[in-house]
Amino acid sequence: MKRIVDWSLGYADVLVALTLAIVVSVLGILGDTSPEVMQNATMATLAVVTFVLLRDRLRGDGSAASVQRSVQEMALRLEQLSDGLQRRSDVRVVPGAECNRILAETRRNAIRWVFKGSTGAYVRAVTLPECVDRARRFRRPVTFRLEILDPMDESLCARFVGLHQRLATRPDSPERSWTVDGTRRELFATVLAACWYQQKYDLLDIDIRLSSSFSIFRYELSTDRLIITQRGPEFPAVIVDGGTPTFDCWESELQISLQQARRIPIQAVRDQRLGDPPDVEEIRSIFRALGMELPPGYGDEDVIDLRELALNSSDPYGQSTSWD
Repeated sequence: MKRIVDWSLGYADVLVALTLAIVVSVLGILGDTSPEVMQNATMATLAVVTFVLLRDRLRGDGSAASVQRSVQEMALRLEQLSDGLQRRSDVRVVPGAECNRILAETRRNAIRWVFKGSTGAYVRAVTLPECVDRARRFRRPVTFRLEILDPMDESLCARFVGLHQRLATRPDSPERSWTVDGTRRELFATVLAACWYQQKYDLLDIDIRLSSSFSIFRYELSTDRLIITQRGPEFPAVIVDGGTPTFDCWESELQISLQQARRIPIQAVRDQRLGDPPDVEEIRSIFRALGMELPPGYGDEDVIDLRELALNSSDPYGQSTSWD
């Protein structure tokens, strides 16, 4: 018994390394642990192994040159393994319910935002005003590139609504109540919001493109990550970390998509003053200048409704199980 105890005390560091390795392996097999936890646990294991190897090298050859070589060798191995772990976690899948938190983290220091989706309701209600407000406080520039559906294409909007109604999973799904006119109003509101915020903050560089096709996915790209979601928290979200080959590929894809979409001449209305809030005639004048005349059936009340959607929309994540 004494021998076992002595042996255990003499090789305690080895036992620690072995135990950590087993724990990391089990966590990886179960798949219930986040990539960050797995990476930290793996690095802890490597650190213990490094200590053991250095101790053995000192016992065998205690010269200063040998110790220095060992330290340099182990530091290089740890760096290589760390880089490998980071590359393996370029892309991760998170529960859809975490999307709001991740978007909030991403907005915190964002100076660039690229969006590709349908109506841009969440960007209009949350992302754009929050990023502009934070940029104003620090007097820094902020860039937005938005690709949304073309509200002038009624057929496109009808196909978009029809698809999501057919894909609805429950009788009470929000998509069941969607209409073509409602979708067009959301799109007009996003355009109006972009014009209004452009005039309110000179350091905002915003560009809107109108797409002739739609997707079931929604892309939001900032400096440090890309977030890909579907409709609602019941669907998982895909996170692609910035500074990786995967991120670079997606960034190029979104740029090419933007280039193919029709550009709204939003810069042409920068000097066309909008009140706070804008009145009905100012709003109609903005859309005329953009070459997007509002539907002839829109009365003053409809224009006021657009203004409310553009400037006073609430967080879609906070009141619904689906979003755009």
